[in-house]
Amino acid sequence: MIKLDKSVWKYISLVFFLTYTLQIIAIINGGEDFSLFPVFIGLTMFFPAIGAIIYLIRTKQGLKYINWGIGKPKYILISLIVPILLTLLGILLVERIGLGINYAYSIENNIVSNIDIPLFLGSEDQSVTFFILNFIITGIGFSLITSLLTIGEEIGWRGFLQKKLLEKNSLLKSLTFLGLLWGFWHFPLIINGFNYPEYPVLAAFLIFPLTTVFISYFLGWLSINSKSIWPAVLAHGGINSIMIFLFEMDFGENKFEGNFLILGIWMLFGIFTYQLIRKSNLLKYI
Repeated sequence: MIKLDKSVWKYISLVFFLTYTLQIIAIINGGEDFSLFPVFIGLTMFFPAIGAIIYLIRTKQGLKYINWGIGKPKYILISLIVPILLTLLGILLVERIGLGINYAYSIENNIVSNIDIPLFLGSEDQSVTFFILNFIITGIGFSLITSLLTIGEEIGWRGFLQKKLLEKNSLLKSLTFLGLLWGFWHFPLIINGFNYPEYPVLAAFLIFPLTTVFISYFLGWLSINSKSIWPAVLAHGGINSIMIFLFEMDFGENKFEGNFLILGIWMLFGIFTYQLIRKSNLLKYI
């Protein structure tokens, strides 16, 4: 049983109601073919933050409740690098076990060629070493750009609601519940084929919520250990942008297995970071 003040439950309900309303309007009007689809979905990403700010002002807790400071700078670097490394390792793993084909680039004789992705340092043929550097720099750039949107979610989720949960619940309950909540917050989109068009029902009820639970452990570790919302904002930005190259590999008939492999990657990494939080005894930050 999750313990929260009634006012926090009202915050959750209102954020869900407003988000579902805009998502459903966008879906009824054609989904991704709707001209205002990006605007509607972009707006929903700010509802968690807007709701949290209104809550904190009305309850006179003040905006200082959110950890706005940079905190420990090393977690900024970790937040930028981890999504990039998981993407590269994921692509390598998928190719090695034969689950999918990577059409974003090809590697032969230590040369990366046929690069079909926009890289900041150029997409011409290049050495593997230079390509990795190029990919990392591009990934950091994508994370910074996308974080302009993910800040809306992270102020609400990790900055506000995660702290509220941890005040009254265990670490495991708090991060797991937040991950499930975050996953089902996307429910209208996922059930209508967004991200997982081949099996939307399974994705909406199982694959996506489980994925967000394990990502929630990682983002929780970043925000708790850094005592700042910014590492979670940046990592979320990287997950939403650079990891698209892993999700959009050509899995062919192995799409189901490919998505479960990605879930498995997050499961292992999420559990690892959860154990780091549990052992660090840093929950005093709340």
